[in-house]
Amino acid sequence: MSSITVAIWMVTYNHEDYIEQAIRSVMQQQTTFNLKLFIGEDCSTDKTKSICEQLQAEFPDKIELILNQENLGSTQNARNTYARCFQYQPNYIALLEGDDYWADTLKLQQQVDFLEANKAYTFSMTRFLALRPDKSLKDENDRFFKDDLDVIYNFEMFTKGWYGGTLTLMFRTAAIDVEIFNRYNYFRDVHLYTELLKKGLGICQNFISAVYRVHDKGQHNSLSKLQQAKTAVNCYQELYMQNLKVDALKIKYTYFAQNYIEELIKNRSYLKVVLKTFTFGFKLKDSTFVTKMLKKIMKSNIIVLKLKSFFRKKKKIKEFEGSEYYWEKRYQSDKNSGSGSYGRLADFKAEVLNQFVEENNIKTVIELGCGDGNQLSLANYPYYIGFDVSEKALEICKAKFRDDDTKTFYNSFDDKHKGLKADLTMSLDVIYHLIEDTVFESYMQQLFMASTNYVIVFSSNYNKRSAAHVRSRKFTDWIDKNKSEEWKLVDVIKNKYPFQESDPNNTSMADFYIYKII
Repeated sequence: MSSITVAIWMVTYNHEDYIEQAIRSVMQQQTTFNLKLFIGEDCSTDKTKSICEQLQAEFPDKIELILNQENLGSTQNARNTYARCFQYQPNYIALLEGDDYWADTLKLQQQVDFLEANKAYTFSMTRFLALRPDKSLKDENDRFFKDDLDVIYNFEMFTKGWYGGTLTLMFRTAAIDVEIFNRYNYFRDVHLYTELLKKGLGICQNFISAVYRVHDKGQHNSLSKLQQAKTAVNCYQELYMQNLKVDALKIKYTYFAQNYIEELIKNRSYLKVVLKTFTFGFKLKDSTFVTKMLKKIMKSNIIVLKLKSFFRKKKKIKEFEGSEYYWEKRYQSDKNSGSGSYGRLADFKAEVLNQFVEENNIKTVIELGCGDGNQLSLANYPYYIGFDVSEKALEICKAKFRDDDTKTFYNSFDDKHKGLKADLTMSLDVIYHLIEDTVFESYMQQLFMASTNYVIVFSSNYNKRSAAHVRSRKFTDWIDKNKSEEWKLVDVIKNKYPFQESDPNNTSMADFYIYKII
């Protein structure tokens, strides 16, 4: 095992669009010392693994690829990769995830030079830029740099709104016991910072060395606001309970506890709101926290709402304001297309559709109801046209795919484009949201008129009204009545994750129905 000064820790999962730039940015570092890159590849379902293998073959002495035989999840993959780095006994470990990249070829050299000359510091960071989907770049920590001086990072910085930065982090291995990675159940970056600050100060060197990508595929960004709040409060609760003397952790724990309760209120998780209020108050030993949260609960009329729900003999579906209005309002309020367009449900649909397009030599695709484009981001279509009733959804899609000439988007009510046709037309998780009969009739006619060969529908297929914006229809009856002389059902592909009431966000009532023109 050769001696190295810096081990670079990198974890990756489904980063095919970014991983090569990340790896090459490490290989381009100019240093007077030895370094080695350790990549924890967590059984990606895209081309990430093959790209990593190609680059390892190109740099065999500088890259070690850790290939998981099954998906371990981000926490365990991170732990395993840390463990491998420590086995080489480097002086320092630098961090970079597979969807970010370094932008300064002297980054590592400057950090090592500083840490070698300043033994009181346990870690170094630098400034970095956040790259957002609209291609804008911003230094989110710019306000902390009033002059040309470096910024000392201590526990107080935890409470000042410092924005991330682990993609620039380099720390002394002597300051960390490798066992800490297993000591915490919810191990995240903040746990690492906490342990390092318990041993000494940190420094943020005043130069920009990296770019952090903000995108929907990021683990944190893919979570709902409630899930994000829950993850954050779990992290800080664990940290604070094991480090009760660190006041900054109590401040952060209080903040995220309050944030989580507010998200629970928005989601009408009434009993959990009350339970968590008293649980957090007890752990914080802070009666004022409980009082403050109880006031919020009362202001949100939770008790009144709960009593109304309890005495209501039959759940009534509120008056529906119209499909177009509902979806425009939904996207305008920063909500997404729904759980069916994210996570494993989206992956399942993409797997079926991409295979179908390839096997049937589909050249053009029209989708009626493109939504926010997240499902489309997983697609491999030669040319795609998306229609939607929501102008906000179209705005999101146009921004997301602005550099992709193979994708075009139009409003469903734009008559100029209703004559467009494609080899395949698709309806994905749309039909059971068509509440009005006239809207359903018009939609189905357009779906079949726009196709020259195939129609694919992903939907439930029974009659039931289950919510204000959900009306399942036995749409195959409509097709049998109106289109059976021209179209035939050639395949039904059952959902890989059939609906379960206990897990509604990761299961679905929809199946694939594939029609071919006769």
